[in-house]
Parts: sequence; C-alpha cells; structure tokens
Amino acid sequence: MTYFKRKWLIILVAGIVLALGAGAYWYFQSRDFVLPVGEDEEIHFHFRLGGNEVVGWSRGEMLWRIKVQTIIDPEEERDRANGEKLILQDIEEGYFYREGEVYITFTVDEAHYFTRTEDLQLFGVRLERPGGDWLKSDEMTYSKADETLHSPVKVIGKMGRTDIEAEQMTALLDREEIIFDGGVKMIHQLEVE
Repeated sequence: MTYFKRKWLIILVAGIVLALGAGAYWYFQSRDFVLPVGEDEEIHFHFRLGGNEVVGWSRGEMLWRIKVQTIIDPEEERDRANGEKLILQDIEEGYFYREGEVYITFTVDEAHYFTRTEDLQLFGVRLERPGGDWLKSDEMTYSKADETLHSPVKVIGKMGRTDIEAEQMTALLDREEIIFDGGVKMIHQLEVE
C-alpha cells in the first residue's frame, strides 16, 4: 500500500470514528435519563454531575461550600418564587464562612439549593463549631437574604457545658445570636472543684 493510500485510509477511519462519536454524544444528550430510587419510584432529571463543590457567594465573598458527589436537577421542581431546585446528595462535608474563614462545619444527608433565592434546605443536619459546640436537627433552612439558619423542627445540641433541646431554632449568623423557641430545655453542667 502506498503512502498516500494509507494516509487517506487513516483519515477516512478517523472521520468515521468522529462521526460515530458525535452521533452517540447527540443521542445521549437528547434523552431524558431516569434514576431508579425504589421499586415504584423514579426521579427524572436532565443533568447529573459527579464530584463537585457547590458554593454560595455574596459580594465576592464565599458564604458556604458543600462537597457533593451527586447533583440532580429535576425538571418538575421549578417555580417562580424559588426558581430551579437542585438536589444535592452523597454529601461529604459542608462549610459556612465568615470573612474568608470557616465559621461552621456541617454534615448533612441531603440538601436542596434554590437557584433564584440562593437558599439552602438541609436535611439530617449536624452543625459544628471549633471548640466542640454542635447542633443537630432533621431540617434546617439557610436564608441568604436574612443570613439566618432556621430549624422549624426539634433541635438538640451542646454549647460549652450546656445541653440544649428546643422545638425550633433560628441562628442569626451576621450577629452570632441563636434564638431557641418552644419547650426549651437547657441543662448546664457545673464545674466542681
């Protein structure tokens, strides 16, 4: 086989491979994917990313960051008030920042990020501060506009030597204040010499 015939054969094979690759890419991009959740449940989404960090910003400063393995964007979860809702799953860890430094670390089972309001809804959350303070709740909502963390359900935790339990909690992050409400129980352990 001559040099020119071999060159054209290589170009032809490369062109066919590229055309097949482009066709496969177009085919899979135009399909709706279905992730089976249980025997009778399905979640429909139009994109899913892996190994990512989702970050909230305000005026050029990082407010929060979540290391997440799965991001799902369900098409049916859109409304005018909150915008698109991204479901964050397989979360490794999360951080709230103040002046560029980690202020609170958290673990969470699942988070929902609302693109229009830039709020976060956290499920199965445990917040921790340096020094050992922690709070735990089944649900908390971070509001970017108010700079608050609000739990409408029971909260338990430990701050210093005080064990805390309450039906609701609101943390005003900008003022570093926490308001506990409803059936508040605080048990303080005295240091005995």
